[in-house]
Amino acid sequence: MSPTCSEGGDNPAAALQGPFTHLPTELLIQIFVLCGRTGGPFTPLDLGIVCRRWREVCVSSPHVWQLIIVSTLSRSISSIRTQADLWITRSFPLPFDVHVELTDCEALLPIISYFLPHIHRWRDLSITFGDHTVWKTSPTNFFQSSECLELQHLDVQLKTPVADDRNLDAENVSFFSCTVSTVGQVSMEIASSYLPSPESLNPLHFASIDIGESCLARAVRSPDLLSFLRRCPNLERFSFRGVCYEEGVLTASPPVVALPRLQTLILDSTCIQRSILSHLHLPALRALHLRQLNMDFLLDNYHITESGDSDDEAHDFSQSPSSDHHTGMGIRKLISRSNPPLEILNMGLSDMRTKDFSWIFDRLPHLRHFAIVGSDMSDKVIRLLKPVPIGGGEGEINGHPQEMRVRLPQLETLRLVSCQQFSGDALVDALTARVRYTDIVTPNQTLTRVVIASCNGFRPNHEEELFWHLRNRLHVP
Repeated sequence: MSPTCSEGGDNPAAALQGPFTHLPTELLIQIFVLCGRTGGPFTPLDLGIVCRRWREVCVSSPHVWQLIIVSTLSRSISSIRTQADLWITRSFPLPFDVHVELTDCEALLPIISYFLPHIHRWRDLSITFGDHTVWKTSPTNFFQSSECLELQHLDVQLKTPVADDRNLDAENVSFFSCTVSTVGQVSMEIASSYLPSPESLNPLHFASIDIGESCLARAVRSPDLLSFLRRCPNLERFSFRGVCYEEGVLTASPPVVALPRLQTLILDSTCIQRSILSHLHLPALRALHLRQLNMDFLLDNYHITESGDSDDEAHDFSQSPSSDHHTGMGIRKLISRSNPPLEILNMGLSDMRTKDFSWIFDRLPHLRHFAIVGSDMSDKVIRLLKPVPIGGGEGEINGHPQEMRVRLPQLETLRLVSCQQFSGDALVDALTARVRYTDIVTPNQTLTRVVIASCNGFRPNHEEELFWHLRNRLHVP
């Protein structure tokens, strides 16, 4: 096509005549839209440099910019962000379609992030990698629910997105998916070899994010993980599942990341729990789930020494002393910084030193549910659950029961599973004394459910004695 018009773009004084000169603006817009659908990524810009009138028509017509074609071939991520911002602005307030042509899979999450703040305007999303279609949505997926769309969940799998570039098929290019629920909740899954740098991302306003490592080669270091979380300000739930990767001794402290809305934190199978927990500010945290953090080998030293790092004066036995140390110190730092209203602490194959249990139990006044599996906790830890007379001494003063201090004063549910180091006698003594006191003094803040399973020190005679005080509150599977 060799268009001419009355005013040239490079030579405004030129007075060229041609078939496009007298076309109505409405028809010209339709032609430009068609050109955009059949042309390249920058067709609207190319049309705008032909002449002044064409530029004015392009700039003033949102319809021309409704298709956003993003190609990663020989382009920087900053230039892609600039293009996205321009097209989004000029297509306003109309819906738009996004077509991503990938040559680099790692650029996908940053590219998607540029459009997420305007997801209520999405009409269609298609992603290609080479000659293969990675993802294509129906136009109805987004647009029918556009008024109530909510970024609910993002699942990031750290693995090689494409298994073998020489043998692409439908299975090994499936590194992205997106679903929209009937109530407009948007969930995305994406595979990436590494977490993108925070500088390349727009804020990710998902309420929930899962990050999972697949192998040591794709393991993430704590500074990179924390930097990524800084771009997730609306998080209410975060889960990280690792592969027990040791990152070595850090040369500097990672950034402290504030997530003011986060209520649930899950750490699973990782050796960097101390660095993560120590650098999060979570003032709204209500549930902390620690899973499979016990390691029977020596972890790398933390890069700085903090109060509490000294040896545990209790000298209690542990099969995982190094990871116990890291876990306990991480929780200490989290509580010191955030003072969260923690109500649930669930520790599955995750343990701490006796001194950490003591320090933490003294600082969780809102905890309602405590569960621990596979702990080496000793009788000293169990005795922390027993009321302690205020001011020392025991028994009555002048014929009246002495006022007691109860650690974890709002504890309702206690679950102990496969904990082999404490004795049944210590458990019966601590829980009996606790419920005798709390059932009378604080009846609305007393144990309502106690589960004890596969704990060798807890024998039938202990069960019988404890049942006398707990009755149907005691559960021994």
